[in-house]
Amino acid sequence: MSTLNAAAIRVALAVHDRGQRLATDLRDRGDRGSGVVETIILVAGFAGLAFAVYLAVSSKVHGWIDKIPGASGP
Repeated sequence: MSTLNAAAIRVALAVHDRGQRLATDLRDRGDRGSGVVETIILVAGFAGLAFAVYLAVSSKVHGWIDKIPGASGP
């Protein structure tokens, strides 16, 4: 029975050690490029929002200009 307990303890320690090494490797590696991807997504989102606002405001302004007498030319 003591041999079985010793083997179980060795396996448990090996698994624990492997988990610790994997955790250390992940911490040391970091998030390479995640900041770049997040920045691209944010810029694309704001560009899309700006374009939608431009379209809404542009059509409104053109509508107001068309109502001005003589705005289309002589």
